[in-house]
Amino acid sequence: MNTRYKPSKFLWAAIVLCVLVLIAHELLGAPMVLPPLSAADLAADVIWLHHFSWHVGSIAIIAMIALFILATKKPENLLMATVATAMSVGFALLGLSLAIVGDKALWGTPAPYAWCIVAILGSLGILRTR
Repeated sequence: MNTRYKPSKFLWAAIVLCVLVLIAHELLGAPMVLPPLSAADLAADVIWLHHFSWHVGSIAIIAMIALFILATKKPENLLMATVATAMSVGFALLGLSLAIVGDKALWGTPAPYAWCIVAILGSLGILRTR
């Protein structure tokens, strides 16, 4: 019997996609969203709370990446992938519900799509890891 831990390639795919989303979020998304927001006629606390929230999203993605990476190290850590997958399910549901109920303009962003894919990859990674 082979007792060597073999994390699924789906976990690695989830890591790669999360890294790409993080890069896109900060390098492409932030310049598109934050400067126009700062120029809007909104109260400073609203603007800066949005800046804070934007970067909290990035920190959450970094946490997901770390959890998926830890899950690839040893079988006892597979619960970490479950937490990261649950986070991605939450992000997916948020993106989808805001696009459906809030504003259809959200369909033109990666938000409703990327997290669905990460959730699927994470789920498959958990199921397929042996």
